[in-house]
Amino acid sequence: MDLSKNNLQYKVVPNMKSFLLLILSFFVISCGINNPFDDNIPYKTRFDDGLAFFEEDKYVKASQQFNIIVERASHTDLGDDALFFLAESYFLNEDYDLALIEFEKLVSRMGFSPYIEKSRWRICETLMLLSPNFYHDQDSSRKAISQIQEFLDDFPNSEYSKDADNLIKELRSRLAEKNMETGKLYVKLKAYDSAIVSYKIVINDFYDTKFFEEANIEVIRCLSLLNKKDEAEQFLIDLEKNEKSVVTDSFKKKALGVIKNNS
Repeated sequence: MDLSKNNLQYKVVPNMKSFLLLILSFFVISCGINNPFDDNIPYKTRFDDGLAFFEEDKYVKASQQFNIIVERASHTDLGDDALFFLAESYFLNEDYDLALIEFEKLVSRMGFSPYIEKSRWRICETLMLLSPNFYHDQDSSRKAISQIQEFLDDFPNSEYSKDADNLIKELRSRLAEKNMETGKLYVKLKAYDSAIVSYKIVINDFYDTKFFEEANIEVIRCLSLLNKKDEAEQFLIDLEKNEKSVVTDSFKKKALGVIKNNS
């Protein structure tokens, strides 16, 4: 009886193996059919598939297709288009670091591409999106402003000109706010001379921002706290004569109150 059981088991095992092999074979074949990295797919077919994914907002799948073309067929007529749509897929999927790399690659490699203007604009947008809040280092904001100004110089009639101007205003506001916060920190430390330096950066470099008026008041406050009442009053007089003057009746009243209360 024991022997018959062993024989039965021996007969079942090979059948089980065959079944497992069949399942495994089916799995491998299926993967081959759906494998996005299959070398047998023509580049035009791959590009069309990528474009279909792109139009369906499936940016990860789209980028897989475009990336393969960029890596293996950059020398073909599809290379230019694929590189742009790869960068655009990254951008729309909010992968801004990768988008920036690919857009900059397109601009450096393909100076006469029909995608140059859009790519240059995307670089500006990406730098803006990657720039930190005002309380972090602002080197990327300065770089973004430089790029946007270059874009406006090269494409003065661009459809993106108005948006570019708005980006510059926002970035300049961040830089102004950064200096305002630095000035406030120095005031807390009672380093009034250093605070004045920060506030004057706002006055001289960011006069078109909403912080201009406040920066002037704070300079007057710091001069008063340094027991330099005469300088504070002279600063106010000079400010009234300045063509960029913000001195209104309410401003002057506020400034005189600051001098009186802090001297």
